[in-house]
Amino acid sequence: MMSSHDVQEAPRRKPLFWKRFLLIINFLVIASLVGGIFWTRYQGEQKQQQLTERAEIRYIDIQRQELKLFALPLAWSVRKELMRFNYDQIDEYFNVLIKRKGFAVVMLVDPSGTIKVSTDRKLQGSPFSRSYPEMNLGSSELVFYPLQQGRSMFLVPVMGLNEKIGTIAFVYSYQDIILP
Repeated sequence: MMSSHDVQEAPRRKPLFWKRFLLIINFLVIASLVGGIFWTRYQGEQKQQQLTERAEIRYIDIQRQELKLFALPLAWSVRKELMRFNYDQIDEYFNVLIKRKGFAVVMLVDPSGTIKVSTDRKLQGSPFSRSYPEMNLGSSELVFYPLQQGRSMFLVPVMGLNEKIGTIAFVYSYQDIILP
């Protein structure tokens, strides 16, 4: 028969079940917290990347708008000198402009498509279409064409009294946005 001493030595199953249950619950809670931290960090990085891309696009648009505003007085200055056939003064304007950050090459193209003045002396006297075949000089409005990464070709018409008397063409490299 069983004595009272034998009953006390019987294994208890309830504490072992609760220990396992609590261990599994603790593991699941910790895994959920760690997973949540990584998921939140991942979403934050994605959002940061999207905001950075939007900021870069907006910054380029702002630079483009500034160049459009700048181009009108430049065309007026060149028009004044072009009507006097003062190509030396136009060359001086372009040489000062090329020293500014972002400008790669500045050219004056006559209505026939010949480059009359250029900061790159190798291009001077050659047809514009040979160097930039996909660019259309016929527009009477300022236009820009994307070139390589972060660069554009701007074509600024120089208008006389009744007709277009030339086109200013310049390559501009957009400045990169500096984020903290």
